[in-house]
Amino acid sequence: EGRSTANVSSTKLELTKEGKVVSDNFKANKGKLPWPVEKGYVSLPYGDNPSPIQRTLVVHNSGVEITTEKGSSARAIFAGEVTAIKVVQGRLSVTIRHGDFMSIYFNLDTVNVKVGQDVSIKQTIGRIRSNPLTGETVLKLFISQNTTWLNPQSWLSK
Repeated sequence: EGRSTANVSSTKLELTKEGKVVSDNFKANKGKLPWPVEKGYVSLPYGDNPSPIQRTLVVHNSGVEITTEKGSSARAIFAGEVTAIKVVQGRLSVTIRHGDFMSIYFNLDTVNVKVGQDVSIKQTIGRIRSNPLTGETVLKLFISQNTTWLNPQSWLSK
């Protein structure tokens, strides 16, 4: 059980007083959060996009893809607690809880944090994986509140 939540139901995190403060602080910084990479650009925005393979098909992106330089690290967009580290298709993901908000960093090669650890804003959480075929280094960033996916671009500073 994390410090920022009490009972966790399947749909909504019940916040403790401390968790509500964290959540409110996160919400108050919408549009002002630092980028999860030092240098980069959005290569695939949130929402409905044409499929890269079949342009007439629409693919929904629940997060945002940010292309950066080879060897770059991912960093926390806000202070929080690491709640999960997972391996998906051979790539690592880190989930950080900020009250009832979560930020998820996907496509990492290595991770510098552990579950239960508190992280600070801009703290390095891992190295972003480079595609061995194309050399592209792309971080996938997701933000959710409870079970609702949000557009990460609207949370990051311009």
